[in-house]
Amino acid sequence: MKRVVFVTGAGSGIGRAIAERLARDSYVVFGGARSKKEGWPPGVHYSPVDVTDEDSVCQAIENIRNQVGSLYGVVNCAGLGMLGAVEDSASQELRDLFETNLIGVHHVCKNTLGLMRKSGGGYIINITSMAAQMGLPYRGIYCASKFAVEGYSEALSMEVAADGIHVVLVEPGDVRTAINSNRRIVSSISERHQATHSAIHRQVNAEVDTGMNPEKIADEVARILRTVRPALRYRVAPAKAKWAYYMMRMLPDRWFEALVRKHYRL
Repeated sequence: MKRVVFVTGAGSGIGRAIAERLARDSYVVFGGARSKKEGWPPGVHYSPVDVTDEDSVCQAIENIRNQVGSLYGVVNCAGLGMLGAVEDSASQELRDLFETNLIGVHHVCKNTLGLMRKSGGGYIINITSMAAQMGLPYRGIYCASKFAVEGYSEALSMEVAADGIHVVLVEPGDVRTAINSNRRIVSSISERHQATHSAIHRQVNAEVDTGMNPEKIADEVARILRTVRPALRYRVAPAKAKWAYYMMRMLPDRWFEALVRKHYRL
């Protein structure tokens, strides 16, 4: 029997690359997205879902239950990016970002666990970011949402381990996707932050444009799904980004902060 995987955010970027790769590997893949755009990934079953709407998530899982009756893996890729100074960020902008990046993950995890238990266990893979490990200037709200998913996943991992369900975090570095055009920008940029905001926006866009191919993340997810005892975290990033993580662990906090400020010319 073929193994069934549900991938959210499958219409573009990392989610699309993962869905396509798993379909090529002969998984039965249900790709979750708000709408089915032209050029939908071949071999991937479209599953209409808005992760911020729990009823929508429940319906998507019920459809999988009715069609195939089992679930081996869940990959949470749906997410939003956001750029802006913390003090320029409106409370509603925080709520909107957390609604997708954290609560959306919760809706999917919570409502797939029953079917996964019935299927004998499986894998929940939550895609976060290297920014889930360190606060980055002008991306503080985005970092906070990814920090939250990491803590959530650590707790969930311990709670469902006895059910044979492996919870795994994948932390990519910069990846070449459409995030530059889709990233949310704070609606009101103060005079204090105007010049720096613009400079960092250009730098972040350039780093994404020269980032990894999303296929590298897809390859890692495919490998995790074949691993009997997966680790909790997998960092998929260039050596420079991994070096930054290592330095964060080794240096005094203020020293590392100084390095990050230098990188962003602050």
